Amino acid sequence: MPTLYLSPHPDNFQNQRVLIAARYASTLPEVVELPEQGLPLQPPASCPLPKLPALESRPGVWVSGPAAVAHLLCPERLRGQGPAGAALVQQWVSYAEGEIAPAACAAAFSALGLVEQSKQVVERAEAELRRALAVLDGHLKLRTYLVAEAVTLADVTVACALLLPYKYVLDPPSRAPYPNVTRWFLTCINQPQFQAVLGPVKLCEQVCGGDAPKPKTQERVVPAEMGPAAGSVPGPGEAPVKSASQLKKEAKKKEKLEKFQQKKEKSQQQQGEKKAKAEKKEKKDPGVLTYDSPTHPGEKKDVTGPMPDAYSPQYVEAAWYPWWESQGFFKPEYGVSGGPGGGPRLESSGPCVWEQ
Repeated sequence: MPTLYLSPHPDNFQNQRVLIAARYASTLPEVVELPEQGLPLQPPASCPLPKLPALESRPGVWVSGPAAVAHLLCPERLRGQGPAGAALVQQWVSYAEGEIAPAACAAAFSALGLVEQSKQVVERAEAELRRALAVLDGHLKLRTYLVAEAVTLADVTVACALLLPYKYVLDPPSRAPYPNVTRWFLTCINQPQFQAVLGPVKLCEQVCGGDAPKPKTQERVVPAEMGPAAGSVPGPGEAPVKSASQLKKEAKKKEKLEKFQQKKEKSQQQQGEKKAKAEKKEKKDPGVLTYDSPTHPGEKKDVTGPMPDAYSPQYVEAAWYPWWESQGFFKPEYGVSGGPGGGPRLESSGPCVWEQ
């Protein structure tokens, strides 16, 4: 007779998954629960892969791990009809192991107080659990079971992965958005094979540790010189006494925060100064500059005085135009009637021919 080695914890959903799968078979294996003293729990030394649950199907032939053991113990009909059905069953088994079980365990263990996790880790696990439930709810909207029209290993695996959340995390408001999953879950756990292993399953009515939030209390600090004797049990409404090491850590944290704030203010001040220096000065409009010094016509004008700050065409013309004209810089433009110098206008009545 095959021998099945299990860990002794009653809420181990991997054990329950294997036992429920075995209940659908015609014969049951001999079950051996290992004692809790030997941690970590391992099957006998003859098992090549030290992982529970483990099945010795015949002397010297071992299968380890919940997926392999459940697959070997369940009858053929639970594995899916044909290659396509078997692939669909394996699809949901993999989804339960990779997506549902990790999130379900993280949320349930935190609610039960078995592990200490940060708020961010718990919120992420709950969000992943809700996402998995939404996927299942959409798939089960028009279906009784996950694959085909009867219980398969997919239903056994997914239902067992959701046991902890349905017992300790998913209270009625949390279950409300997923009516199809709850209907399917109740259908599964009320099957005779499930009942033989699980017994009556009571759904969560209130999340563990979900009592009314405790009122905020003021911290009670005891001087460091009082030592460990000051760590007496706090009275009602009082926070736990802080030790000298805790006070020292808080002081260092406060000092770092102050330095960071000072550095930030200094950086902002430097940025403001750089911005002020970068601003360009407004340009002054020099206006129209003129030359008003009296000079005889045709003579150079006196420009030895202060010159304007900017170039002024009016100033240049006023200072130099009469002298340029007197020196003959302006030549007549031939071909323009009435132009400077009164030169004749050149006209042509035919094409112009150039000879070399």
